[in-house]
Amino acid sequence: SCQEEEDEEEDEDEHDESSISSTDRETTKSTTNQSKKLTTATIDTDLQTHLEAIQNGGLPCLLPDEILHKTFAYLPIDDHASLALVSSHWSRFTRSESLYKLLCQRIYLRQSKRKTLHVSRFQHSYRRMLEIRPRVRTGGGLYVLKYAEVRKIQRDMWTEIPVGAILESVYYRYLYFFEDGRVMYALTHASPVEMIPRFVKMVLKGYGSKDKWGVWGRYEIQKDEVRVWAAQAWQDVCFQLRVLPSNRIFHYDNGDRGVWTTLALEKHMASGTGDFREHSSDLVHFEIPENRYFRFLRDRRI
Repeated sequence: SCQEEEDEEEDEDEHDESSISSTDRETTKSTTNQSKKLTTATIDTDLQTHLEAIQNGGLPCLLPDEILHKTFAYLPIDDHASLALVSSHWSRFTRSESLYKLLCQRIYLRQSKRKTLHVSRFQHSYRRMLEIRPRVRTGGGLYVLKYAEVRKIQRDMWTEIPVGAILESVYYRYLYFFEDGRVMYALTHASPVEMIPRFVKMVLKGYGSKDKWGVWGRYEIQKDEVRVWAAQAWQDVCFQLRVLPSNRIFHYDNGDRGVWTTLALEKHMASGTGDFREHSSDLVHFEIPENRYFRFLRDRRI
């Protein structure tokens, strides 16, 4: 009888353990199913968010407006037209009056060295100010003036140029403007294909970096008149330029449909001492041929 009691107790223990084990398995199974459902729901939510972001222009379009507002304010002015094409939200955001105000303050206060902007002169609209007030383009390209001159060949006993040949002298002037009033200038025979990488290196090295042809300078703009000063190794130069609205007045198209893409060269002066006042003893005025224009050449590398 004692043996039977012991067997019964063992059977009860086994039954209890089996019940506990079965309960644990059911609990674990239920927890696993819930985790799978949560994981599936999370994946579905993330996938839906990702698909919506793609439809709206990409994941960056989901950034908060505050971050977009601060980020866009640092981008070049002429990039905002491209940003407006990304999504309908960005289109509305890049055309807000608050953003236009930041851009105008960033551009015009630095270029003109003024302390305030008179938006009342532009129907109290910063967008209108940005559209019609003259400025120079900064970033995304540079201004180039190409000058070609046919020279008379001086013949003597050492001349190796064949008879009937034409001697053409070609050189370029380059201007790359920064928003803060700095400018890079170069006078060289190098074409844009060769000169633009040199400017890229100067930009990466920072202000004061040296190049075989490129030098640093400064500029100011008053209304539509631009003054540029640059120091070359042998002399200082000063240019007076006029900002023209667009290329349409010249009836030509260089592939750039933006505005402020042409600068008319009106004055070219040089001084060994850097003194460009009219009574300066070493001030030299150069004669400028007609129709000398700096054209804006778009290049995303700079």
